[in-house]
Amino acid sequence: MNFETLTGFALNIELNSADSTQLYTSTRRDAAINEAYEEFCALTKCLKRDSTVTCSCLTVEYNILSTGVLQNSSDDYLELAPQGVEYRLASSGGSSIVSTRIAAGDDFPQLPIQHRNRYDVGWRVSTVAVDLPKGYYVRSDGPNLFVGLAEPPSIGSSEVGRLIVPYILRGKPMTSSGAEPFTVNSTVRTDLLVYHKALPHYAAYKLLPLIGDGDGANAQLQKFLGYVARFTQSQRPKGGQHVTMARNYLGEQRGAYGWRTTQSSVTNFTWVRGG
Repeated sequence: MNFETLTGFALNIELNSADSTQLYTSTRRDAAINEAYEEFCALTKCLKRDSTVTCSCLTVEYNILSTGVLQNSSDDYLELAPQGVEYRLASSGGSSIVSTRIAAGDDFPQLPIQHRNRYDVGWRVSTVAVDLPKGYYVRSDGPNLFVGLAEPPSIGSSEVGRLIVPYILRGKPMTSSGAEPFTVNSTVRTDLLVYHKALPHYAAYKLLPLIGDGDGANAQLQKFLGYVARFTQSQRPKGGQHVTMARNYLGEQRGAYGWRTTQSSVTNFTWVRGG
């Protein structure tokens, strides 16, 4: 459904009214549908994109809301995606073959500032550079939002360090009658078409209190949340689930020996039995 249909026919059904000039004015209808769109994106985190931040040697912090950092603009940014930030160090090694080392997941956790202050005294003034930082932190300062590396990155002349910052997009307000929800760079997420129907429910939840229908508004909110739950369920991995340890000891050992490095080939590998 496009914006005209959502604010018109679809919302008429939920309000049981075609009024667009007296109480349920066109302005209120437009605002309610756009608020519904933004709320659905915030709750489901259904729109995500990756932004690439080029790092500089020994530079720890990067303002991800600064001009040119995000793929579109800072107006699109809602929050960091749950999957977390990655750090990649690519090196040509003086040849055309490129190898990339990646720090992500358990090898590159988010380390809150208060945790670092307690367990890593002096971390702010450290000048010891490393190839792969052991984690990252997030810090806000007024209108700025920084992603910082746990240690200063060591980036050689033939190397390129990058932060991969996945973030959630907010539902930007629709203005034209033909605009569709879940559109990014003029391309519609067709797999989300079914969730267009959630928006009139939330819009009705916002508008029905104008006639004192609190019960009707709450019923509409529950219908909207039903679509949110439906989307959330659809994103869960299919098949059986398994329990994992809170700390990945094997992964830590692999990281210690650089096993996350991607190479063009591996030779002369020798297994040494312990003991």
